[in-house]
Amino acid sequence: MTMIRRKSPGIFAAAIILACATWTVTARAQDAIGNITDNDGIFIDGRAFRIMAGKAPGDAGAQIKSLNARELGPGTIIFRSGEKLYIADAPLPGSGSAASHEKATAAQEPTGRIHIAYEAPKNIEHQTVHDLVKERHALENVQKIFSPFRLSVDMTIKTVGCDGVSNAWYQRIDKQPTVSLCYEYLQEIWQSMPKEATPAGITPSDALVGQLFFAMAHELGHAMFDIFDVPILGRQEDAADQFAAFVMLQFGGERAHRLVMGAAYSYKAYIKDYKQKPNVTLPLAAFSSDHGSPEERFYNLLCTAYGYDAKIFADLVDQEYLPKTRAKSCLYEYKDLDYALGQVLRPHIDPAMAKKVLATQWLSNPGVRPPPR
Repeated sequence: MTMIRRKSPGIFAAAIILACATWTVTARAQDAIGNITDNDGIFIDGRAFRIMAGKAPGDAGAQIKSLNARELGPGTIIFRSGEKLYIADAPLPGSGSAASHEKATAAQEPTGRIHIAYEAPKNIEHQTVHDLVKERHALENVQKIFSPFRLSVDMTIKTVGCDGVSNAWYQRIDKQPTVSLCYEYLQEIWQSMPKEATPAGITPSDALVGQLFFAMAHELGHAMFDIFDVPILGRQEDAADQFAAFVMLQFGGERAHRLVMGAAYSYKAYIKDYKQKPNVTLPLAAFSSDHGSPEERFYNLLCTAYGYDAKIFADLVDQEYLPKTRAKSCLYEYKDLDYALGQVLRPHIDPAMAKKVLATQWLSNPGVRPPPR
């Protein structure tokens, strides 16, 4: 679920102009730009590809807060490719090896953009689940996993009491991006966990982690679309599901399989009799939701996983969780997703930090995965 108010292009341009109104801006030829002295700045027009220089009428320190500016590393490259501009950290000439630069960049990377909070439960019955997620550092893990995103604003992820409503959502609170996860929803996940490994080989731990991660990544998908002003074709809820599935799959191999199958467990009530090929009858109003039906979301998740790696997720087709008729197109669906997210989000990700996150073994060791029964 999301609550996003996007700025139109006109409003966005006006906001930039107002934010820079305290600078005296003058056009300057590209080859005439030399050193940037204290309180000087440059503005790059990403449409006309022109560079303009300006000077603050005093101490530029005030602009750091008003523009939500962040400190760059020791070297920065801005380059054009086609009709787009990109920015990347780079070592200074003669500053040493790429490895030493990677270490320096990681040390200088801002760590305070994503904030977390475990709010006190409103219902005493939720104290146990509050203590559980806090002891397992659930939000801290999410904070670390999404730390490679170069956010331009601070963001908060928090668990909250929701007066009996099981939900999770994204919205801006006082202009700050905020993801909220209800204790009611956490309680629902906790109570629905299997007591032992399921016939599909899903362990209780994987069911808990997979469902929680998918929900958090879904809402963080909404946040990234909003923060980076990503245009969405189709339903935003579908796009957030795809974002969540894609992030889980980047861990690769057995970890990706455990996360996806754990997330898929949340749809067990809708597909428990799948081998009997049941007919489903729903009221017409069920198709009016901005979310896909649980059955659709289940198959979309599995198809994305199968398209990512047909060998790792071969059991989805072998066990008939994913119909062969859909499986045929999953590779192309995943390639479309990989290309789209690569275009709109990869420029906002620190590759060195992402590599470090993906190498971290933050899932508990399950031993040998039980074979499907």
